[in-house]
Amino acid sequence: MIGKIMNKNLKVSIVMPAYNNENYIEKTIESVIDQTYPSWELIIVNDGSSDNTYNICQGYAKKDKRIKVYTQCNKGPSAARNNALKRVSGDLLMFVDADDTLVKNALSILVSYFDNSLIDLCIYSWNEIDSKGKKVHKYLQSEVSAKKEDYFRNIGYSSNWNMYSGGYPWNKIWRISSLKHGGMVYFDERVNMLEDRLYALAAIDKIRELKVINIPLYNYFIRNGSTSHSKNSKEVVQQAEEIYNAMKLEYRYIEENHISAIDVAKKSLFQGQVNYLMVSILNQNFIDKKAFLRVVNEFNNSKFYFLNLKIFVKYIYIKIYLYFKHI
Repeated sequence: MIGKIMNKNLKVSIVMPAYNNENYIEKTIESVIDQTYPSWELIIVNDGSSDNTYNICQGYAKKDKRIKVYTQCNKGPSAARNNALKRVSGDLLMFVDADDTLVKNALSILVSYFDNSLIDLCIYSWNEIDSKGKKVHKYLQSEVSAKKEDYFRNIGYSSNWNMYSGGYPWNKIWRISSLKHGGMVYFDERVNMLEDRLYALAAIDKIRELKVINIPLYNYFIRNGSTSHSKNSKEVVQQAEEIYNAMKLEYRYIEENHISAIDVAKKSLFQGQVNYLMVSILNQNFIDKKAFLRVVNEFNNSKFYFLNLKIFVKYIYIKIYLYFKHI
């Protein structure tokens, strides 16, 4: 149910990193301009694009003062988002990727929930769109009624990363004052995978209460050839290593700041080890041997966790492989 009274004084800061998005970014920007709620700022950081992305953004900024465009040398989406986060001036914060779009009345609906001063985070549903069509992601009732600790634990480890909002940045809107309490939350620029999950965990630690709504307000497009859906063997290995490194950072964060969820961090770390080793074994021509042996050592010294049947089968396969290879 949408709030009865909308606080029109609340300004929404929308952060958008952009890198070589000339084919899609116009629709993305227009989906913000077309919002029925007028009080917003769109902060676009061009991350060293080599195509026409920057010029397209500048063209919109000249026509609408609510759009602000900055540019930097290519450093990745985390650095671009952090650049924007240092410039936000609104009351609420949300993220939009430069090849996705907002549903037309998204901001009007979202802002209405923040009349309750205890809510610092609203999590919303989304439309997943690919070449086959559109699929609406709906939260289970257990997710809708869950508390912030439930979200922290389920984002920290899950066998299905779409559950409990997946830790994604683009399906959440935050009260900025809560994120700034004790120091602003920024993305970890040391990793290129799961940086959004690390951000979500640190940000959830800052909030008081959250609200989950089963209204799809974001159009998430799955593009052929996108980095996150690459099938290139070398990239698959690199991504598995990046994910495992991010899980180690997650473990360290939880150990230092949220010790009650250390069991979750251990499961996540074990999951990362198994997936990395399995991918590496299947793509041996593309592995970093030193990194592989380091993770093997960590794997051999780790406690076994039964997470699900799929991980268990991978675990047995890895054990057999390492035994016969005498590693």
